[in-house]
Amino acid sequence: MSHPDAPQNQVGVASLLLGLIALITCWLLLGVPFGIAAVVTGDIARRRVARGEANNPRTAVAGMVLGAIAIVAGLVAIGYYARTDARNH
Repeated sequence: MSHPDAPQNQVGVASLLLGLIALITCWLLLGVPFGIAAVVTGDIARRRVARGEANNPRTAVAGMVLGAIAIVAGLVAIGYYARTDARNH
């Protein structure tokens, strides 16, 4: 049974979705901004959990982890594209 008054973690879900979008688009160079947004919203969600305003902190942490991975992958892609471009000129 669900409790209708139970706090939810919509910001954590937003962080998870942003992290997934960031991971999918990291090779398009869109992953870095989406990854940053995922980390920021995940941190906001974790703080809301700590204050008791939300539940399910794992969703927030998962969004932050996916966002961080997407940031690193996006930066690697930027480095790869820059190196490839430098070789062609």
